[in-house]
Amino acid sequence: MSKAEILSRILTAEADAENSLKKANEKAQNIISKARSEAVEIISEARSSGQENALSIVDAAKTKAAKEADAVSADGDEQIAAIKNNSDSRRQDAVDVVLASFMAE
Repeated sequence: MSKAEILSRILTAEADAENSLKKANEKAQNIISKARSEAVEIISEARSSGQENALSIVDAAKTKAAKEADAVSADGDEQIAAIKNNSDSRRQDAVDVVLASFMAE
């Protein structure tokens, strides 16, 4: 093998290596680009899912609070009715006490 053939093979090997390196860099850039795109999509889906979960939690809390408010309101209405019923039966006694105090003076 002559020096020219050896040099030619070295140059060919260097060109092949350079082409392989160029292809590897392009492939790496494509992989990175695809990974970034997928990461953006995953983040977007996670945000959307998180917002949906938060809305669900808020809605459940609103429903629970409304039920509790209704129960408290109903209890208050019962207490008001009891006070009114109690006052109706004692009204005459109160009138008698007031009249007695005016007559005593």
